[in-house]
Amino acid sequence: MTDKTFDKYKTVIDQWFINGFNGTKAYQKFYPNANEDTSAVKFNELVRIGKIQDYIQQKKKEAQDLSKITHEKVLEELKNWAYSDITETILLTAQEVKELPKEVRRLVTKFKHTKTTSEFGTQEIIELHFVSKEKAIDMINKHIGFYGEHNFQKNPQLSTEERNARLEELKKKMREA
Repeated sequence: MTDKTFDKYKTVIDQWFINGFNGTKAYQKFYPNANEDTSAVKFNELVRIGKIQDYIQQKKKEAQDLSKITHEKVLEELKNWAYSDITETILLTAQEVKELPKEVRRLVTKFKHTKTTSEFGTQEIIELHFVSKEKAIDMINKHIGFYGEHNFQKNPQLSTEERNARLEELKKKMREA
């Protein structure tokens, strides 16, 4: 691949990062005459090129370094989600919600402040919605590979002979197809 071609492919990858990882649209931006199907196929071919894969890894590393996100920070935040205590937010005023520690405020996904006035006075209702604890635990388990270990346990343990016989059987089926 020439340097000129590599530079053009790099701009496609840069666009892919910018547009939210839509490879078809990234490819079409620089090859506007390519239809959607062709763009999808060509982009998939492009990302399989070793030099491009290295560039993608470099871009991911730069993004990670820029955002200062580490596995430890991700796990710490997910742990904060999973083990949060809702009682820290019961009966708070709007101002008190604002004054909560940022670790607690980050758990809030929706804030609703309603004031109603009646003959009995003014009533304020603060309604908070929080991140899902179940989702946090699921994400932690995925992050640490818990499910992969579980799935591996379901696979039958094959001897070398059984594995080779199975591979030969699959190859035979592929030739017949």
